[in-house]
Formats: sequence, C-alpha cells, structure tokens
Amino acid sequence: MVNLPSTASIVTATDGLPFKLSASRVYHAPTLEAAGTGGKPSVLKLDVSSSDLPPTDTWFGAVGVPASQRAAARAALQGLWEAWRANGLLRVTGTLKAGDQGAQFGNIRVVADDFALKDHPGVRELGAPAHPLEDQAEAGKLFYHKGDGNIACYGYGAGIAMSTMDALCAAGGRPANFLDGGGGATEANVRAAMELILADAGADVIFVNSFGGLTKMDLIAAGAVAFINERRAAGGHIPPIVMRLRGTGEEEAREILQKAAIPEVEYIGDMKEAANRAVELSLPGAKKRGIKTSPPQPAPPASRPVLFARDGQYERTIPNLKVQKDDPVLVVGLGKASQANSTVASEYGTNIVGASAPRKGGSEFLSKPVFNDVATATRALRPRIASVFAPPAAAADTIIECIAAEVPLIVSYAEGVTQHDQLRVQAALRSQGKSRLIGANCPGAIFPHQRVKLGIQPLRVHAPGIVGLISRSGTISYDLAAQTTALGLGQSAVFGLGGDPFPGTRSWEALKVLLEDPLTKIVCLVGEVGGQMEEEAAAVYADYVSALPAGTVAKPVVGFVAGAATQRGKTYGHAGAVWWDDSETAAAKRKVLANAGFVMAPTIGDIGGLIKDEVDRLELDTHQEPSPQVAFG
Repeated sequence: MVNLPSTASIVTATDGLPFKLSASRVYHAPTLEAAGTGGKPSVLKLDVSSSDLPPTDTWFGAVGVPASQRAAARAALQGLWEAWRANGLLRVTGTLKAGDQGAQFGNIRVVADDFALKDHPGVRELGAPAHPLEDQAEAGKLFYHKGDGNIACYGYGAGIAMSTMDALCAAGGRPANFLDGGGGATEANVRAAMELILADAGADVIFVNSFGGLTKMDLIAAGAVAFINERRAAGGHIPPIVMRLRGTGEEEAREILQKAAIPEVEYIGDMKEAANRAVELSLPGAKKRGIKTSPPQPAPPASRPVLFARDGQYERTIPNLKVQKDDPVLVVGLGKASQANSTVASEYGTNIVGASAPRKGGSEFLSKPVFNDVATATRALRPRIASVFAPPAAAADTIIECIAAEVPLIVSYAEGVTQHDQLRVQAALRSQGKSRLIGANCPGAIFPHQRVKLGIQPLRVHAPGIVGLISRSGTISYDLAAQTTALGLGQSAVFGLGGDPFPGTRSWEALKVLLEDPLTKIVCLVGEVGGQMEEEAAAVYADYVSALPAGTVAKPVVGFVAGAATQRGKTYGHAGAVWWDDSETAAAKRKVLANAGFVMAPTIGDIGGLIKDEVDRLELDTHQEPSPQVAFG
C-alpha cells in the first residue's frame, strides 16, 4: 500500500497549489512541476536514486509559495517523494496547501507502473474498479483494455496491437478491446488470451494479428486450435475468426491452421485485406447492436514547441549507432533466448568475440571465451558492441555495468524493466559521453549490408537494400522489413528502438544517422502515442530540409503513428504506451510530421505502398549491391 506522507493530511478540497510529480519524458528524470509566474510551468528536476529532494527554495519562490510556508510544504513533498520512490509510482497529481499548522494535499490522483505492482500489490487497491474482463486479463498476465466495438483483437506487441485497432477503425469497424499478449507467447499465455476474447459477449468477430520475432506464430496457431476445439466440444459458441500470423514460425502456423480446417477460421496474410475482412464480418452484428462504425476524429491541436537537447555529452555518442562489418560484439547473458539469437547472429556474419555471464567464466560459447562479468570481458576482448540479454530485474544494473566499461554501443532486449530502473539508466547515460544505448526493452538493430544482427528479429524478412527503418514498435519493424523485402527494396538498416517511455536512443537520433547514411535512400519512421519523440524527429527533419543547398532533393521519409484508437491515461501494452494531453495523440503527431514534410500513412498496411510510390516518384536506384565491407554511415 502507498504510505502517504505523515507530514501532510489528504483532503478532498481542490484549493491550493496544483502540482504534478511525474517521470518526465522531456527531462528523462522525475520532475516536480507547478505553474509559475505568468502561468508557465516551473520544473524541479529530481534524482531518482536519492531519497532526498534537492533544494526547493528557488522553485517554491517561482510557484508562489510564501517563505513562511515553505518548510511545511517541503516536508509534505519530501514525504510524497519517498512514497513515489518506494511504491513504483509514475505520476501523482493534486493540490498542495501549506499553512501554519502544516500542509494538506487535495484531489490526489496516482498512476503506478504495471511492472512494479508485483512488488507493491497494495498500490492496486487504490485504483478504480476494473471491467471483469480486465480482471481476467490481469490474472492471465495479459495487457488488456475493454472497448465499445464488436471486433475482438489479439496480438503480441503494443505497436502491432494498437495498429490493429487503427486498421479496423480505418476500415469502418470498431475494436472491442486492446489485447497485447506481451513479449512472447507461451501455451498458457495463448490459452488465457483465447479464453479472454471468447468470453466477450459483445464480440461478433475475432481478429488475431501478430508478426513474430521472439514470439513463434506456430505456437499461437497450435494454442488457438486446441482451445477452439475444446470449446466446441464443450458446446461453446465459436464466432468468425480472422488470423494473420507472420514472421517466425509463419509457414508452420499456416500448416497447422490448414490441417485443423476449422470452418470459422480464415487465414489472410495481408494486413489491409485481413482488417477489411474482419470489418466485413462484423457489420451485421454492429448494426444489430447499434454500434457506430466510424467515430468522428477530433481535430488535432496546434503543434506544441518541443524541448530537447541536441548537443549534450550523451548526444555526442550518436555516431556510435553507425555499425561496420566485423565490429566485435560481446554477448552479455547466456539464457536460452540469448544463446538461440546469438547463434543465428553468428551464422549470419555477426562477429561475436565472446560472452559474459555470472558464474560461467572459463567456459566457451560459440567457441569463444566466456567471462564472469562485463568489466573483465571488456578488458580482454575490447568489444565495440554489447548485446545484452539480461532479465528485467537485472537489466538496469547490467546496462550501467556496460556504461562503466565504456562499451561504445549497448543494445538491450529486456522485457518488463520498471520505469524507475529506466530512469536510473537515463541518469547514467546522460552523465557520460562514451556509451550509447538502444533499449532497454527493444527488438534490437540489424544492418543487412554489414550482416550484423543485434537482437531478436526474424532474420528471414530482412534483406540488403535502400530503406532505413526506425520504429518504436518491434513487431511493426518486422512487418515493415517484410513489406520492403517483398517489394524488392530491402533495408539499409533497421533500428527497433522499443516503446518504453525512456529509450536509450530516440527517433530523431536514429533519423539523423540515416539522413547522413549514403546507403539509405529513403527512411520510414514509425511512432506511437505519448511523449514527444515524433515532434523531435519532425524538428530535426525540418532543419535538415531547410539546410539543403538550393535544388537539392531531400531524402524522403514515410511516417506512421500507431494508437489512433487509444484513450487518454490508459497504458497500452507491455512497453507502456500512454498519452495524457491532446498534443500526444496519434492525430496530433501525424499532423506535426506531415507539416515537417513526412509522407504519412493512414495504417501500417499502407506503408510499403507509399515507400514504393516515393521510390518511383524520385526514380531512386534500387539495384545497389554494395560490398559487405562498406561501412554503414
């Protein structure tokens, strides 16, 4: 349970100083914010690793707290800060009223980190009652929100799950829910998901849509078939089901579905066709239920100014994102996922020079030496890249260990790193100028020309080519790699940055590298709701275009923002996509990117075609065959 500060009482009154204590995606740190003189926000940056507030007198002065009340106000906020740190909180809003008798908080609202709740179960008791299906989803360790439509959705990865909802809305349908199965399917996980969506009495159609990297599509298919057959045998109703399972295990999944021959199941590989079919099947039920199939979209607000550093010491590590063939790679962690993906990477051509794993020093992996810790391995092997497969509880400390060892490029694939741990990593990154991180929760990066694979991507959908891909969503990055490979365009580089609120590399930083890269002829950038990464990318691209010499054609960028069907204040998926004000919506971000010169796609199913249109319009050379020795960037 959250221990509210003993130095302040909680009241229902709303008078006092409105404040916000939150994990700031602008400052990459916790901040205390209130309106200052003239209504402009005054921000006090906090240290996530310190239990004490920094000096507050200047901030209190800026927000109008009289000197006589500051001791009481500070004591109250100190207690709140301790509660914030101790309970995995992300956002606390309310009012603070200080006086001679102490301080009072009013109208308190609390948002906690889903991944921290397992360590602080009492925090959940503060929440509003959930929909029964949301309680069922939580019991099954699924990420779920109930919607008001009649097409039940299910996939793996927040980006693909949000984009599935977007595609259904664009086709004239209404999703019944958001459901992200997480970072990887298991037999129990698939069963829980199928049971959940089939329990929704308001769902007339089911749309299962996923693109697998680490997640195996054949496992989803087998689990779905087994559950459907059991449900039929028990006399349960089976609605029409559209399935699109691409990526790892795709062929096996199709074989399983064909062999099962379930009459209600249709397999459709194309995203737009699958979404259109699901909507077509849903229309009779939607009419019967009185569901409005095309909700009006609010006009996006005027673009907001964005604040971000471009030339700090950490930003000077952006060139570390450029990867060359035979760059030495140290594998950090030797669990099953690490061994499987690192073996594939080595066979692909990635130069793995060794590994580090606790208590495994002195052994070998891929005929290379293994050390007990990163520091020892780094001194012996001098790797340029650390490929980090650490469990979520250990990920932050492992990344910080790599930073201390000054590894130039660190790529981490942990699933479920708490945001407080992400903030600790941000503090470590921004205190130095030697190491650059992609992650901590991301699919990784792949450089087809150099044959360097860092991560959990399905290798089969990638090919050397001209398209530079940047995506906050891992599953969408796989989908786009498949689209561009099928079109004969291939990829120059793929940056799967991860959907976490505090990524080690932001969209604009990867964009800057690709705009300078001679092998990249066109860029595709995919964002999500929340934060300001898309606005940052728009500002960087606009500056790039304005700086071009007269008559020079700008390198084109095709864009997409997932999450048009999401709701304010709700966290979507295992990476935690969430937006709080209208400027963070998909509609607002799409407008900002379009104004900067991006060619915007309405759905992910449209992206490949738009990239091809731009290639044809500009008559870009698609037949380059650069030597693998050519350095990226």
